[in-house]
Amino acid sequence: MTMVDIDAVRNWLGRLPGGSLVGQYVDDWDAFEKLNSPVVTLFGSYDTGKSSLLRRLLVDSGGDVPDWLTISARHETFEVNEVAVGGCIIRDTPGFAVGASDIRARNNSRRAMAAVGLTDVGIAVLTPQLATAERDVLQKLFTQGWPVGTMWFVISRFDEAGVDPEYDLVEYRELSDRKVRELRSLFELDDRTPVFVVSQDPFQTAGPDTDLSRDTWDDFRGWDGMRDLANAFEAVSPSALPGWRQAAGQRYWTAVLDETLTELRRQLADYTARAEVAASGVVRRGVWESELDTLDRAAQASLDGLVEEVMRRSGEPNSGADAPQAEIQRTLDEWFTKHEVRLQRLQQSIRKTKERERARPSWAGFASLVSTLGSEKDGSTTPAGPGGTAEHVETVGTMLIGMLKAANTPRPILGGKAVAAKAAGDLGRHIGIAEAALPLAVYLAKVVDEQGADRARLNQGKAAAEQRQHVVTECTQRARDTWRPFVDDVREAIVAETRDQVDLDAILRQLVEQLREAVAEGEGLFQAGVVPLLKTEA
Repeated sequence: MTMVDIDAVRNWLGRLPGGSLVGQYVDDWDAFEKLNSPVVTLFGSYDTGKSSLLRRLLVDSGGDVPDWLTISARHETFEVNEVAVGGCIIRDTPGFAVGASDIRARNNSRRAMAAVGLTDVGIAVLTPQLATAERDVLQKLFTQGWPVGTMWFVISRFDEAGVDPEYDLVEYRELSDRKVRELRSLFELDDRTPVFVVSQDPFQTAGPDTDLSRDTWDDFRGWDGMRDLANAFEAVSPSALPGWRQAAGQRYWTAVLDETLTELRRQLADYTARAEVAASGVVRRGVWESELDTLDRAAQASLDGLVEEVMRRSGEPNSGADAPQAEIQRTLDEWFTKHEVRLQRLQQSIRKTKERERARPSWAGFASLVSTLGSEKDGSTTPAGPGGTAEHVETVGTMLIGMLKAANTPRPILGGKAVAAKAAGDLGRHIGIAEAALPLAVYLAKVVDEQGADRARLNQGKAAAEQRQHVVTECTQRARDTWRPFVDDVREAIVAETRDQVDLDAILRQLVEQLREAVAEGEGLFQAGVVPLLKTEA
């Protein structure tokens, strides 16, 4: 392990996107650093016997067993708790649950890992089967720069190892020696690393009881291994604290850097995916609006001359009495139906594209973000138990959400239900342009009828031509006015369908860039450490 520049790590934590974490970490470290007694932390998987081991140490030393200390084969310890034993402060941690999927188990593992960062002496408690699933987790802890003599191993509950010491003590001790050798080989431990083999509650004599006296285990003291462990506790000297605290500081702030970087990388991956969804919405809005504009221009261009031609044909001398109305209705129906079909095709394309997009896994993350930003809650939680790396990295996501909420304050409609409902309704209804155009056909037929009543007068002179052009212009504008709301409906639907993506695009791109910079700087802090941590006897 190499040393990190603690001041640089603190400075980096103070400049993270969305806010600062440094204050919380400093408070936890300062509280630990002020302790005058050595802190010893028990850790390992659940049901390795950490709680029963602590109970035995307490009872043997004449102390009282606290109410929070429970003994069970189930996963009973959920917080980091501490108690004084002799001149030490011993912490009991939740058990590791490697590979667990439920939130409580993952949080327990993180709390346990965090507690190891704020300790002078670490004690890994294992069953006689030694480490299995948790081997990689423990290996990571063992390589975090422990001064010689500050990382201990306890092979616990050894009366369950398969040999009864009351019938064959020699074989029991041979098995014990063999397990110690296996453990040293498993983790490549040298002879300076203390390893204890204990049976803290032989044959479950005390069971789950906590109101016990020291003589409960008198019959087993000759072989249960607890005397050697108790002597090791008595040998822990406060005089070694300065060196141990220096090493603990490096472990702690290195773990802070490592855990925070891990969380930032996860957030970077999540927000990169969300930013890509937002960017795709910006692109699609542009494409859809361009298609709509092209369709609209083509429709309006085809209106030029259409009304005049209708008036000319319907006003010919050989047209029947009903010809103007029929011709006008037929021509407008054809025009509106032709362009209505084009609008519907565009709507169908929009609908299918959105259905495909919402079926992708990336959409779920973006939709969840929109929902969170549109809610009053920020999802923050209050960490339980002693602080530490794992508790505080959980707040990184909350900080980023707060940053996004602040950036989107001027747009309270983000993710609104009314917007989504309108978009869905606009894209799903049949626009019925031909029906809406019927009043225009009636009006135009009336104008033609009036024109036919005085055809001779309207066909003579400049005034007549101007009057005719006025009628054509007015009718063309009325056709455009009838068409315009339906184009606007589609445009509003396009905007509504892409509003969340467009609104979040810029801020998500900015956040992704900030996260990239934070990750790169944090990784650089690891590379900057070049001085090996002291690994000599304290």
